[in-house]
Amino acid sequence: MNIDRWQQIEGLLDAALEVSEPAERALLLNRACAGDAELRAEVESLLAHHAPSETFIEAPAFAYVAELLTEEANDELENRRVGAYKIIREIGRGGMGAVFLAERADGEFEQRVALKVVRRGFADSDLARRFRRERQILATLNHENVARLLDGGVSADGEPFLVMEHVEGARIDDYCDANGLSEGARLRVFLKVCEGVAYAHQRLVVHRDIKPSNIIVTGNGTPKLLDFGIAKLLDPEQAGDETRTEHRAFTPEYASPEQVRGESVTTISDVYSLGVLLRSLLQGADSRSGQRQRRLEGWRADGGTDGRTVATNLPTRPEGVGSETSHKFYGAELRNIIRMATREEPDRRYQSVAQLAEDVRRYLAGLPVRAQPDTLSYRASKFVRRNKAGVATVAVILLALISGIAAVVWQSRQTAEQARIAAQERDRAERRFSDVRHLSNALLTDIAPKIERLEGSTEARQALVVQSLKYLNRLSQEAVDEVGLQMELAAAYERVADLQGNPGKPNLGDFTGAISSYERANQIRRALPATKESRVLLAENFRGLANVRYLQNDIKGALRDYAAAAEVHANLLTAEPHSDELRMAYLKSKFDIAELHSHNNQYSIAVPMLREIVGTLEQFEADQREARRFLAAAYAQLGNALSWDDKQREAEAEMAKATAIADRLAAENPNDTNIRQGVLKVYFLASGIYETIDDEIALQFARKALRLAEQAVSADAADVQAKQNVAKLLSRVGNLSANLKRFPEAISNLEKSEKVYLELVERDPANRIYQQYLGILYTRFGDAKHKQGDLRGALRAFQKSAAHFEDAFQRDENNLVDRRNLAQSLKSLGKVYLEFGERSEARENFQRALDILNRLKAQNALGDWDNKMYDEIRNSLQLL
Repeated sequence: MNIDRWQQIEGLLDAALEVSEPAERALLLNRACAGDAELRAEVESLLAHHAPSETFIEAPAFAYVAELLTEEANDELENRRVGAYKIIREIGRGGMGAVFLAERADGEFEQRVALKVVRRGFADSDLARRFRRERQILATLNHENVARLLDGGVSADGEPFLVMEHVEGARIDDYCDANGLSEGARLRVFLKVCEGVAYAHQRLVVHRDIKPSNIIVTGNGTPKLLDFGIAKLLDPEQAGDETRTEHRAFTPEYASPEQVRGESVTTISDVYSLGVLLRSLLQGADSRSGQRQRRLEGWRADGGTDGRTVATNLPTRPEGVGSETSHKFYGAELRNIIRMATREEPDRRYQSVAQLAEDVRRYLAGLPVRAQPDTLSYRASKFVRRNKAGVATVAVILLALISGIAAVVWQSRQTAEQARIAAQERDRAERRFSDVRHLSNALLTDIAPKIERLEGSTEARQALVVQSLKYLNRLSQEAVDEVGLQMELAAAYERVADLQGNPGKPNLGDFTGAISSYERANQIRRALPATKESRVLLAENFRGLANVRYLQNDIKGALRDYAAAAEVHANLLTAEPHSDELRMAYLKSKFDIAELHSHNNQYSIAVPMLREIVGTLEQFEADQREARRFLAAAYAQLGNALSWDDKQREAEAEMAKATAIADRLAAENPNDTNIRQGVLKVYFLASGIYETIDDEIALQFARKALRLAEQAVSADAADVQAKQNVAKLLSRVGNLSANLKRFPEAISNLEKSEKVYLELVERDPANRIYQQYLGILYTRFGDAKHKQGDLRGALRAFQKSAAHFEDAFQRDENNLVDRRNLAQSLKSLGKVYLEFGERSEARENFQRALDILNRLKAQNALGDWDNKMYDEIRNSLQLL
C-alpha cells in the first residue's frame, strides 16, 4: 500500500471514529468512499479492530516502565530535602522522573516551587554535567509567558534537579473549553504562547516539547510555558549515546517529523508543535489528538524502536475528508495556517514563530494571510468583508464608470505583475532569513556553548569566527528591509563578538575584532523599529561594546557607550515606570558608568552614583535574588571606591554589607555558577580594599574567593573560566603573602598559578588571554623577588614579563591592553637595572616605556593610574 492510499484511509478512519451513531457513520462512509469498495472494506476492518483494542496502547510502553521504576524513588523523596528545598507532594510524573510541589527549607524565606527530579537511572555523569551547563542558559529566560527557572543542581544522591516557578492554573486546552472561549479568544491566548516561544527563540533556546500539559493558564488568563529547554537537558543524544535514541524526550502527538526521526531539532520544530497545538485548541473538547498518539505507538510496535523506522512509516497528516470535517471552530484560512505550520518538510513551514503569529494576527484583523493561496478573489473577498459600506458605494460609482473598464483591466494586470514580483522578493527574503537563523542556531545553540569552555578550543573558535563573519558580511550586503532578518543578523554579530573578546566569557582576546562585530550589530539595531524589545537589545549591545572598549583603555569611548545604554533604559523606564525589570536594567547601566569612573580614579563622580544605586536597590523586595546579587556588587564597588578615595572606615562598612549578602547567597545557592561568580568578585574586591592596609584580612578574603574557584573546577573540570579564576586568585594570594613577607608561601602560590596558566597555554597555545595573564603573573613574580631582595630573580621575572607582552604586541598592534602592560614591565626593568647601577640599560627601558605611553596618550587611552606611571617614568629619565 502506497503512502497516498494510507493517507486516504487514515483520514477517513479519523472522520469515522468521531461519529458515534452507526447510521451516521454508514452515511459518512457512503459519501466518502463513493463506490470504492476496497477503500470501504479497509476502513471498516480498521473500525472493527478499533473497539476491542482502544485501550491497548494508549501510552508508550516506556512510560509504563518509567512509572514503575519511579514509584519507589518518589516514595523515598516524599518529605525529603533536595538542595535547599523540602518536597511536599508529587504533582506530576513523566518518563524521565517526577515533579513535586516543594518549599524552601532553609528558613531564609518562604517560597513554593515546582521541583523536577530526574530519575536516578538517567542521572549519569554526562547528564549531570549538561545540567550544570544548560541550566544557566534557561535561567536567563525572563518573560511573562515563560515559567522561570529559579534554581537547579545535583542532589546528594546524584539526581539532577531543577527548581521552577510554581504556576497555578489549568492546562491551556482545559482552560479554553471550561471557559467556553470563542475562536478569537482562543487565538489570542495562542498568540501569547507564541510570544513566549519567540522570546526564547531570539535567545536561541528551543522548547522541543510544546503540548497542552506544558502550558498552564493562570487565573488572570496569562499562559505560562513550562519545562522550556528541559527536553534538551533530558535528551540522551546530547551526551552522544547513540544507543538510546528510542528514549528521546518528546511527545509523539506534538513532535515534528524530524524530531521523531532523530534528526537535529531547531526552532522550526517548535513551529510544527505550535501548529499542532493550534489545531487542538480550535478543535475543542472533541479533539482527535489521542488517536494520533495511539497510532504512532502502534507504528512503533510494528516498525521497531529506533525512531527512524517510525518516521519512515509515519504518513503525513491527511488533508482530506478527515481534516475537513473534524474542526469545531475554524475554517479554510485557519486550516491553511495550521497546514503551513505542520508541513512535513521544515523548509516549507513558517520559518519562525513570528511568521506564524503574524498570520494569526492578520486573520484576526481580517487581512490576507501568508498561508492562503494569493488569488485575486481571495484578496477581494477579504477587502469586501473589511469595507462593506465602502464597497457598496464604490459599486454604484463603478456602474457609472463602466466606460473605463479597459483601463481597469490594464491596471489589474499591472497589479498582478507587481504582486508576482513582490512574492518573489518575499520568498527571497524568507530564504535569507532562514539561512541566518540556521547559522545563528548552529553558532549559538549547538556549537559555541559546547566549545567555549573546552580546553584547546581556541583554534576551533577562531575558525568559527572567521567563517561566520564571511557569511554574515556577505548576507548583510544583500539583506532586504526585513525586520526579523535584521534582528537575527545583529544577534549573530553579537555572538561572534562574544567569542572574539567578551570579558565575561572565555574569549579569543581579539578585542579589536570584538569591537568591529559589536559595532556592526549596533548599526543594525539602531536602524530597527523602536519597539521595547529592540531598544532593550540595543542597550545590551552598547554595554557589551563599552566593556570591550574599556579593556582596550578607551575610557572616552567606553563612557560614551555606557551613557548611551543608560539613556535607552531611561527612556524605556519613562514609558513603563512601574517595571522592575526595566528599573533593574537602568540601574545596571548606571552602575557600569559609576564603576568606570571609579576605576579611572574619578571618585567624586563614582561615589555619589553608587550611593544612589545602593539606595534604590535597598527598596527592592528582600527575596529577589537578582536584586540581592546586584546589591552585593554595588556595596562592594562602593567600598572599593571609598577605599581608593582614602575613606577606609566608610569603605570597610560598605564592604561588610557586601560580604554579608555574598555569604548568604553562597549558602543558599551552592550550585549556581552565576551566583558563585558574583560572590567570588565581591570577595576579590574585599581583598583589594585591605591590601597594604591589613594584608592579613586581605589574604583571608582572597583565600575565600580561591575556594569558590576551586569548587567550580571540581564541579566541572572542563570549565576553563573557573581554571582561569583559580590561577588569577593563586597569583593574588602569592602577592599578598609577599606583602606579609611570607616569601616561601608567596613563591609557592605564584608557582602554582604559573603551573595552571602553563597547562592552559599548552592545551590552547593560540589563546591570547592566557599569554596576557601569564605576563602579568611574571610581573608579580618580579615584585615578590624584589621585595625579597633577590634582584637577579626580579630581573629575570620582569624580562620574562616584558617578553610575553612584546610578543603579544607584535601579533596585534591594536591591542592597547598588552601595550600598556609592556610599558609597566619595561618600567620595572628600568628600576632594577638602575639598582644594579646599569644606567644605560635603565635609560633604554624607561625610554621605551615612555614612548609606548605617549602613543597611548595620543589615543586617549590612559587612565589616571597610567598617568601616574607616566609621570614616574619621566621623572626617572630626568634624573638619569
